[in-house]
Amino acid sequence: MISHYKGYEIEVKREECMAGYDLLYFTITRESDGYLCEGDFTDEEATVREFIGYMKERIDNEHKEEDPWMEKSWAAG
Repeated sequence: MISHYKGYEIEVKREECMAGYDLLYFTITRESDGYLCEGDFTDEEATVREFIGYMKERIDNEHKEEDPWMEKSWAAG
C-alpha cells in the first residue's frame, strides 16, 4: 500500500520472505528529490495500515529534529 504524507511517499507491504514467513517491508521516500529516508523490513504483527500510521508519526518526529533523517551527518562523512 502506498500513502502520500507531507511530501513523502510511504510504501508498506506484507510479503512472504524466502524463509516462508510474512514480513512487513517499508520505505519512506521524499517526493521532491527521491531521497530514500528509510527502507527496511520487520516481523511485527501490525497491519499495513497500522504501520503506515507509525511511519507518519516517524515523519513528524524527524521534522522536529535538527538534522532530519541524519542527512547532514551522512554528507559530512
